[in-house]
Amino acid sequence: MNTCVSLSRRGARLLVLACLSTPLLALASPAGDALARLHGETWVSRSFALSDLGFGEDVLLNGYDSRQEFYLPVPRTLRLADASIDFRGRYYKAEEGRTSMLLFVNGRPVHSRRIDTSEGDPSQVLKVDVTKPANGFLRFRVDWLNNVGQRICDVERSTGNVLAVSNDTRFNYRFSSAALTSLADAWLTLPARPTLLVASRSLNKTAYDTAWRLGVALEQANRRVQIRSFPAPGDTVDTTGWQLPPGLAHVPAFAALGQNNAQHALKDQAEVGALVVLGSTLATGDIVVADPALHKQVAAALDALAAQLAGDADAVRAFATWRGLQTAVGGTALPANGIRLATLGARPVIVVAEDAGAKAAGAFADVWRSALTTRDVVVAEANSPEVLDQASLRLTNLGGSDANFDVLARGDWTATLPLAAVAVNGRMPSDLVVDVAAAPGASSTRPVASVFWNNVLLSAKRLQADGHPERLDARVPGYALGLSNVVRVSFQRQPYSNDCNETPQAFPVNVLPTSYVRGGDSAPDGTFVGLLPLMSGAPQLIVPAAYLADAPASLMRVVRMAVAAGVTPVRAELVVAQDGATTPTRPFLAMQTAIDGAETRVVVKDAHLRINGKKTPWLDVNGLAQLSSIEVTRAHGQEGLYWQTLGGPAPAQEKPFVLNRGDIALIGAQGPVSWVDSSNPSASQPPRAGESAFYEWRRYLSWGVPLVSTGLLLLLLLLVWAYRIKRSRTRSKDL
Repeated sequence: MNTCVSLSRRGARLLVLACLSTPLLALASPAGDALARLHGETWVSRSFALSDLGFGEDVLLNGYDSRQEFYLPVPRTLRLADASIDFRGRYYKAEEGRTSMLLFVNGRPVHSRRIDTSEGDPSQVLKVDVTKPANGFLRFRVDWLNNVGQRICDVERSTGNVLAVSNDTRFNYRFSSAALTSLADAWLTLPARPTLLVASRSLNKTAYDTAWRLGVALEQANRRVQIRSFPAPGDTVDTTGWQLPPGLAHVPAFAALGQNNAQHALKDQAEVGALVVLGSTLATGDIVVADPALHKQVAAALDALAAQLAGDADAVRAFATWRGLQTAVGGTALPANGIRLATLGARPVIVVAEDAGAKAAGAFADVWRSALTTRDVVVAEANSPEVLDQASLRLTNLGGSDANFDVLARGDWTATLPLAAVAVNGRMPSDLVVDVAAAPGASSTRPVASVFWNNVLLSAKRLQADGHPERLDARVPGYALGLSNVVRVSFQRQPYSNDCNETPQAFPVNVLPTSYVRGGDSAPDGTFVGLLPLMSGAPQLIVPAAYLADAPASLMRVVRMAVAAGVTPVRAELVVAQDGATTPTRPFLAMQTAIDGAETRVVVKDAHLRINGKKTPWLDVNGLAQLSSIEVTRAHGQEGLYWQTLGGPAPAQEKPFVLNRGDIALIGAQGPVSWVDSSNPSASQPPRAGESAFYEWRRYLSWGVPLVSTGLLLLLLLLVWAYRIKRSRTRSKDL
């Protein structure tokens, strides 16, 4: 007591508080303390490779002045931490001379390296400042510069020095889940392979309809979706390497999961609830279809876990506090057509109402997503603007830079266009209009601009290079379309040197922000390409009723094939076929269900495949497996696609693809393994790259002129014949 009297008032207060807190600490249980720790801030890590952004192969840079710019999506308002670019590549140097590699982020140099050896790995981890992202993108540029020791006035040639930028180059960052406050940022920060969570293996039509639409919307946004049902007792989970909080080891549900068995069968609802509390990816997702069934299942699992904690008052209080933070399946019910940024387990999730599939897919499209600046929205309508029906999707809206750059001999400008962004309202990309400007150089030889779509040359033009805008208008052939489309504009100049006494200088060029993609109608011609516009309009997706009873597996098939066929998730209609054949009323994609009156060439029975020609079979093979087939068909005046499997379940599609050639395709795990064009080849050929509508018309006219001439000649002969008959009859009457 004397010691207490000698303390200052402040020290006395601290001592009293310490004395009062001692019994409270004594009452805290290990389980309660472990559960309380789950209330804290959660950090979420993300990693995106160039392959996730549509670069299917490594990017090669050669020549003595080559560059490539990549656009990495970043949230506009979310503060990121530990952002870095893990640059990976390989270089090969066959010739002597100075060779260097420069790396830029948002136009600022961040790394420079001189290349001296004949072969090596220039991989580098770059710290990135993302405090001021430009238009939702981070610009990462690679420059590859060579001076191969030749005289500067010599003719340019390939140097033999190549830099291969690996498509496994990654952009990594972290963010706090508490800082994520908008649906727009939540969508942009979804992982490269997000999980779509549904209630169970068996879904009603409404929930199934929402799930496939969200899956297609994710795939079209360059996310490879994985669909999983909420776990139930009896399901098997892999618990290898799990580390449980020690304070929860005495709770039966947690103890069972902490045995580190390679495969563990969930015994009861309490163990399911423990998965949710631990934030396991097996019991949560990145996007959740919130139907009443899911609410009941989560509530039952957490109630069962609460019963096991009933003997520990502190654990009960901590668990109740944690449960109050689970806004994904608790609190205020989600209204019709509602979308919410919420929490399930320890992860932020986007929760979509059971009936909001089409509205959510439209709201998360590129044109509207940035408007979703809050955590909760109700979407009454979300359609593409009518202006896109007519012709103008500007390249700069999709990440293309409008900044100028200098070109000495060759320079490339690139932009990545998702097919879903340029195929809207029943129209597909038909023309690419690129406006460029170039400053004059010292050489009298005019520079050349070439336009590529997925490495297909569309058009090239010799520029006036007087600093004024010039236009290249190119036709986009159907076979060049992909799920992700890379547009490249390549500029080439002739370096000038006065008898090798002057050093050639680079001069600026610019791809102007008025460049755009123009959409157009395309009449069905019996090919996949001809059907793409109809699939992006208002088609029917026809599936058997059995698909709803095996939702996760069948949804993966539906999503992959809908993406390949170009089916829109906004305006398409889901039709669940009952017993008997279905009669389509719109253009359709039918999956493993009979279509009344369908004209098909592909006949499948178990592992037996037969493709019929006009007179004899083209192919008749038995014993096939791990394949599926899709073909263009027609039923009751409606054009459509018919998909079926061979030899058991279809393999999981590992790579995205687009049906862009022929009218019959055999598909394996890596995509189409065989294309067949049974239609008229001349009818299925798209216009030649670079042709205008006039030249396309003239090409068809070249076939029409002989036909018209022959018809006129026959008509003339018929008139002469009729005249002679009339004249002979007149003479006979006179006699």
